[in-house]
Amino acid sequence: MPSSKKNGTSKVAVINARDAALEVLKEVEEKEAYLNLVLNRVLSRQSLSGTERALLTELSYGVIQRLNTLDWVITLYLTHPLEKLTPWVRNILRLGTYQLLFLDRVPDSAAVDESVKLAYRYGHKGVAGLVNAVLRKISVTKESLPWPSREKNPELYLSLRYSYPLWMIRRWLKNMGIDETEAFCSDGNLAPPLTVRTNTLRLSRGELKKKLDLEGVKAEDCRYAPEGLQLKLSDRLVDLTSFREGFFQVQGEASMLVAPLLNPQPGESVLDLCSAPGGKTVHLAMLMQNQGNIIAADLYPHRLKLVQDAARRQGIKIINLEKIDGRSLPADKKEVFQRVLLDVPCSGHGVIRRKGDLKWRRQPEDIASLSQLQLQLLKEAFKALSPGGGLVI
Repeated sequence: MPSSKKNGTSKVAVINARDAALEVLKEVEEKEAYLNLVLNRVLSRQSLSGTERALLTELSYGVIQRLNTLDWVITLYLTHPLEKLTPWVRNILRLGTYQLLFLDRVPDSAAVDESVKLAYRYGHKGVAGLVNAVLRKISVTKESLPWPSREKNPELYLSLRYSYPLWMIRRWLKNMGIDETEAFCSDGNLAPPLTVRTNTLRLSRGELKKKLDLEGVKAEDCRYAPEGLQLKLSDRLVDLTSFREGFFQVQGEASMLVAPLLNPQPGESVLDLCSAPGGKTVHLAMLMQNQGNIIAADLYPHRLKLVQDAARRQGIKIINLEKIDGRSLPADKKEVFQRVLLDVPCSGHGVIRRKGDLKWRRQPEDIASLSQLQLQLLKEAFKALSPGGGLVI
């Protein structure tokens, strides 16, 4: 990270949540890296308090989630294009603007002052002056920004109000209409709950709740998933004894409902054709009471490693990893599985609030290519089924 210079001496900038968030955002922008991977790496190497870690996470996800709204607001107060600024300055302005517009618990004065401090550390007096001027103007005018008209220009209104690419908004308006599209966009910006699935091979959901309570973690039953819990915690999840001992797996509640639909039985042979990162694969093994055989297939070895790690931590013995291109099933995998799970690659529109950077990665042409890939995978998945077998896609 850059150092700041004062009186001819160099000193390393103090690392806090805002410094770390700036580092995350710059790497995501410059290297087109995945936000969750960069953030996890930064969190693992920085000694931040629970409060600072929470702020780092909220700033990183929040700025990416609201990216085009932030850029539009900032541009209102610049005399030159935002793209002409360095990545450091762009992201300092984004961090400050996000706090002013969307983080009520941070006073405006603190949002401005902390951003100016960042500008001094990563730039110079001129940069700090620019950041100070822009953010102070935003703090004064944020209640009267010139938003596009919802009635006259619904596409641009929804795109800027809720921060989605125009092509997505147009597609949703065509399919859903303005009211449903607005509700969908609003829901997509809500912070997702932290949900986990109980390792029922080792304990019940009620027993897990008691263990988590002893570790100071509040847990509530999920509404639909019988093995799921929603957690509220301030410390790192990976530091929990319950996590290290494999008593639960982080998994979205909707994802927890998939494996039971396949209804795998102990002793059966099951294929999970697009298995990484392994949450559903491990769930299948638990439903099978760790008896039988599951082939966890994926195209990339590093993704299969994620499945392997999840299985080992939770004591699963029946998952076998195989590097397979699902578009061309090997001959020895045809008509041999009683059950096949096919979690095909998709647009990710349904999980945008968990993966906010996804909406800036996708392009309109991706939809057609993904549909073609899904059809290829589905045809091969059918070939894997033995007579009378079942498939869930």
